[in-house]
Amino acid sequence: MIQLAQRAPTGTVSPATDRATPRTAALRVRSVARFDALTARGGGEIQQASTERGLGDLGIDARPWRPWEETLSHHDIVHVYGSRPELLPLMEAAKQQGARIALSPIAWFDWKNIWRESGTIVQRVGATTRYALRWAVPQIPSWRRRLYHSADLLLPNSQAEAEQLMRLFQIPPHKIRIVPNGVDDRFAAATPTLFEARFGLRDFVFCPGRIEPRKNQLELIQALAGSERTLVIAGDVVLGCCDYAEACRRAAGRNVHFIGRLDHDDPLLASAYAAAACVALVGWYETPGLAALEGAATGTPLVVPRGGSAQEYFGPWAEYVSPGNVCRLRAAIETAAQRPRSPELATLVTQNFSWQRVAETTREAYDALL
Repeated sequence: MIQLAQRAPTGTVSPATDRATPRTAALRVRSVARFDALTARGGGEIQQASTERGLGDLGIDARPWRPWEETLSHHDIVHVYGSRPELLPLMEAAKQQGARIALSPIAWFDWKNIWRESGTIVQRVGATTRYALRWAVPQIPSWRRRLYHSADLLLPNSQAEAEQLMRLFQIPPHKIRIVPNGVDDRFAAATPTLFEARFGLRDFVFCPGRIEPRKNQLELIQALAGSERTLVIAGDVVLGCCDYAEACRRAAGRNVHFIGRLDHDDPLLASAYAAAACVALVGWYETPGLAALEGAATGTPLVVPRGGSAQEYFGPWAEYVSPGNVCRLRAAIETAAQRPRSPELATLVTQNFSWQRVAETTREAYDALL
């Protein structure tokens, strides 16, 4: 069942649900993410903003850091989102100024995914080799290892991610507290009316997400070739993946519709989940991302990868697939699409993974850190 919500991690990680003495009355938190965040807003940026709003509702002074007008020395916690090399100098400077650092790594490590990333064969061989070395000798120095060890507290989204941090980077268990990803409550109230009126589509297979090899839309298109199922793909093409996007379009039959990106705050997105027969996210892993949680909040049946940590969140309420077998993928989609919408799935997600719950868990982690 749902490991994050219903059991504490076994024997290693300090669970974020432990109660600590509240110290939030005058708590000042400044958040930092990748420097180009506003040019391509993704799940990490939504996680940052949604967590800040939830913390604000709890009376915490939480907002993005404004480097042009304030230092880091006057804040209790600097919360960093993501694993990027340019964040390391900032974290080290913040520590020198006396701030505590909480880091949401938003990371997943898997050699199969590394091998399938875009790039030349030489680049992929190099990346896979580095991963193998890291697995064999976790003491090997790297910017990522420095980043994780510079933080006072790491907040992975799942037990599986926590175990990777300990295994690959030797992060001590006491520096880890699990904070799950979250979902907006508004998705639970979505109806199909708006999307159906705009596009004239209903009971389709919905695949939201940026178009790139890791998301594996091409295999999804191939799996539904010749099917009577309509496939709706919603997302922009990732920079450098134009050839992959063109291959997707060439393989697409008349049952495939590319509708472009639907902004996270656009009511059409929530309506699309409600109008779909199932949500199919068939990339190499799901941590899970926002799309899986948003689809689940509407009660729409899910098809998600075995890789990643989705099973910790959704338990038996999803179909799990391993990329690379189009026949099994098609069968899983048919099974999911024939299921009725699940109020139990929607309740499970909205009760355990709301942004309010995420903010409360984050506040408890801050209290423990201080």
